[in-house]
Amino acid sequence: MVKDRLAELKGKSKYANQGPQDWASEVAMPLTRSQEEIFENLEKFAQLTAWIQTIRGNITKMRQQIGSSKFHYNDKPIRDQVEERLKENNQLCQRIYTTIRQLESDLGEDCIRTGVLFRIKNTQFLVIRDDYLSAYREHEEFVAYYEQRIMALMKLEAKAMSYNITDDEALEQLTGNQMSPFVGNLLEETERERQKLRDIMTRHSQLEALEKSLVEVRDMFVRISSLVMEQGSLVQVIEYHAQQATLNTDHGAHQLQKAREYKIKALKKRTCLLIWVSTALAVLLFLVIVF
Repeated sequence: MVKDRLAELKGKSKYANQGPQDWASEVAMPLTRSQEEIFENLEKFAQLTAWIQTIRGNITKMRQQIGSSKFHYNDKPIRDQVEERLKENNQLCQRIYTTIRQLESDLGEDCIRTGVLFRIKNTQFLVIRDDYLSAYREHEEFVAYYEQRIMALMKLEAKAMSYNITDDEALEQLTGNQMSPFVGNLLEETERERQKLRDIMTRHSQLEALEKSLVEVRDMFVRISSLVMEQGSLVQVIEYHAQQATLNTDHGAHQLQKAREYKIKALKKRTCLLIWVSTALAVLLFLVIVF
């Protein structure tokens, strides 16, 4: 029968009086610079991912709010919530775009472009950039859907009240944030006070239209910058093919030069052969004449 010596061997081991914490202290090693950079990048990308998820979450909530059959464009609480979420999404898009540009600049300044660390950082950057562009397109699509939804409800209400409005009028009312544009003023007012009120409302609408135009210009610049960023990979592919075309052109020129040299050599050989044949025929003719 074999004797069980497990307890005896454990007692003789140098690790017998050490606990798991002692083992962890011996195994633990300081992080290298590359590992620290990887963890720093993971924190940045985790923050960007959280912002992108917030954008998509806001889009989902807004679609649920305005997609209901009970939604009406003059429902101020819901429209205020939608406008607030749209504003938050615009701010997040601008913040994400700024961060991505900074990451892209850091990658461009990286001197070592062939190492494992660079490939990891570049892969993470490409993934988060594509995810941001996808979320940004979803945001733009929702903004267009939201405006079309409000304008369609305005036209429907105007038609019910025997009042026809154009797309430009509906857009102007939407820009002016008018909650009930087809409800007349039932209060008795003097002509002077009514004119003052119209002037104030016109001025207010113009200021809001100007503010919306400035926001649209800012969003347009962000959209253009995002499109430029999206086309960056295509530009790199075009540059690569242009370099390949240059190399192939140089190689073709070299081959043409070699062909020209071969042609000259062949011409020299043919000339020598013709001279030799002519000389031989002259000698034979001379011999025939002499004899």
